Amino acid sequence: MCTSNVLRITFLIETMIFSTVYFALHALDLSITPVLVGELLPNTDVASPIFLPHGLSVLVVWLYGLKSIPLLLLPAIWMQSWLSDSIGFGSISAHNPLLSLVALPLVFIAARKLGLRVTSAVTGFNWRHIMISGFVAGAFCASISSLMNGHSLEHFASLALGAIVGQIVFFALLLLGYRLLRLSPQPIFTSTKTDPA
Repeated sequence: MCTSNVLRITFLIETMIFSTVYFALHALDLSITPVLVGELLPNTDVASPIFLPHGLSVLVVWLYGLKSIPLLLLPAIWMQSWLSDSIGFGSISAHNPLLSLVALPLVFIAARKLGLRVTSAVTGFNWRHIMISGFVAGAFCASISSLMNGHSLEHFASLALGAIVGQIVFFALLLLGYRLLRLSPQPIFTSTKTDPA
């Protein structure tokens, strides 16, 4: 099989994996948000207090850079169009997945220019820098979205907070999963020794 076909297949597999996780996180948001908004923020028109897909977007942008745009384009378009046509999900649709898809790589590029260690090389990254860049991107997207839609400062703050909290929760779940994998018993492979005689 030629290299170009292998790359295409790899790209399709990665797109399917990230799209599935993106949709799963979005479904989790849909189940959590009505409870959180109803309990914590009753009778207010603010964005979701947690937006988990932002955390996944930060991870994919860190790993792939500008290549993250085609990887997340399909789920972002679907989510943007579906939420725009939905009724009763204003608290989630206030988050703009397509805007985030474009803004995140730009923020990471700017962070690298400023000397922050946000490359995906083995020795070239710092988790604090990656998290800070994600926080800045969340606030940046929230400010643009609020300006475009003419929302209040309260709405901007809830958008930014939702993205930041979603990023923190996503990476905490990622870390928990990694720790559980480390604690699980590893298979031990032993080679059979042969008698030299």
